[in-house]
Amino acid sequence: MNVVEQMRLFLEPKSVALVGVSSRTGEQAFNLMETILGLGYPGDIYPVNPRSTEILGKKTHSRIGEIDGEVDLAVISTPRSEVPGIIEECIGKGIRAIIIVGQGFADARDEVGKQLQEKITDIIKGTDTRIIGPNTMGVANPFIDFSTSFGKQPEMKRLPIGIICQTGMFFGSFPDLNILGKGIDLGNACDVDFADCLEYFEEDQDTEIIFLHIEGIKNGRRFMEVAKRVAGKKPILALKTGTSPRSAKVAQSHTGSIIGRDEILETAFKQCGIIRVGDFDEIADLIKAFSYLPLMKGRSVGIVSLSGGIGLMALDACEEYQLAAPEFSRETRERIINISPDWLAVNNPVDIWPAMGISKRPFGEVLRSTIESLMADKRIHAVLLIVGAWFEFISPPFSEIVMEIADKFKYKPIAWAPYEGWLYHITAREIEDRVRQHGRVAVFSSPRRALMALSRMADYSEFIRSESR
Repeated sequence: MNVVEQMRLFLEPKSVALVGVSSRTGEQAFNLMETILGLGYPGDIYPVNPRSTEILGKKTHSRIGEIDGEVDLAVISTPRSEVPGIIEECIGKGIRAIIIVGQGFADARDEVGKQLQEKITDIIKGTDTRIIGPNTMGVANPFIDFSTSFGKQPEMKRLPIGIICQTGMFFGSFPDLNILGKGIDLGNACDVDFADCLEYFEEDQDTEIIFLHIEGIKNGRRFMEVAKRVAGKKPILALKTGTSPRSAKVAQSHTGSIIGRDEILETAFKQCGIIRVGDFDEIADLIKAFSYLPLMKGRSVGIVSLSGGIGLMALDACEEYQLAAPEFSRETRERIINISPDWLAVNNPVDIWPAMGISKRPFGEVLRSTIESLMADKRIHAVLLIVGAWFEFISPPFSEIVMEIADKFKYKPIAWAPYEGWLYHITAREIEDRVRQHGRVAVFSSPRRALMALSRMADYSEFIRSESR
């Protein structure tokens, strides 16, 4: 059985044994079986609890060996001292995928925990059985309505995102960040590691983008080999925590991770084509960019603004993110000059307010003509729009104009940073909701964040081109 087939037992099980599942149910019971049943998982569920005969309408078993049917996956939620014996029972039953939820192994401050983790890895040596954990939420797969999280899951959306993390944090959501598609929490990663999970997501048809949260990597050489191959097919984003001396020490106690020097990891990421992110805002922005936008073919951006001042701010951000804002071609300049006052100097960024407010041309005409001119310019690889949300009140609404242009120029990304106000009651979030269903246009909360996302896309595009040579 190859790695992908092994990982499918974790992510796509047809049956699951819940060892040590509690008989307590309801709010704050953190009952894993209650979570799975609530999601509507269609597979077979076998609760194992010697102190109960029935839990939530399901007959319980006193031990693994009593289960009559085949079991793809066992989830162990018992005290740590019981885990080695249960793993031996699982192997005897022919179970080849085990998730150990409990803590107190390599993450513990005592030697007993470390010895127990070594013992369970020794037990599975030479067998076909693999382990995720200990100290983990396990896995989540909304495509089969399945999760091993003991916490009640928020709405599980079938997102084309594969998450490999060392914390259960990403099994929840934040106000502007809900990225849980298929998820794997490695926890202490005593056996299954990042490379194993990357191989699964490489072949997974439901996954288009991969996100990594990394505290430490144990087998760096294999990780780099697999990551570079996978990044040639799908973008990989990575958030590395434990970069400061103090946080590195905490990370070692959290998952027992081996923390390497950050500058070495940074170099490894670049060699592999992995896109590093620094915080939640960057994660959200890059997931958005790679989900909706075509890849940039270069690093040149055309900027359309309603304010000369904010256009200059965007120009500064281009410098920060190694993006160019070149002069427009002669044809582009002429098209913009034809709709602008005679005195206006046409540059990049282009300020379109004089053409609207002084030349008295219809707003929609100026917007459409300017953006189409930049999209047609071969010197420009992406367009940034710093245009107010209130332009939805022109006819046709500005979002419709933008989406029509995106359909016409499918190979160039359009990033839009809409600002609010000006006595019109429409928000940037409403604009984002309107264009999200369309694709090929992405809305960002600021020009700087939009340019950061375009820069990372340009980096990835350069990696793809270098790999294809």
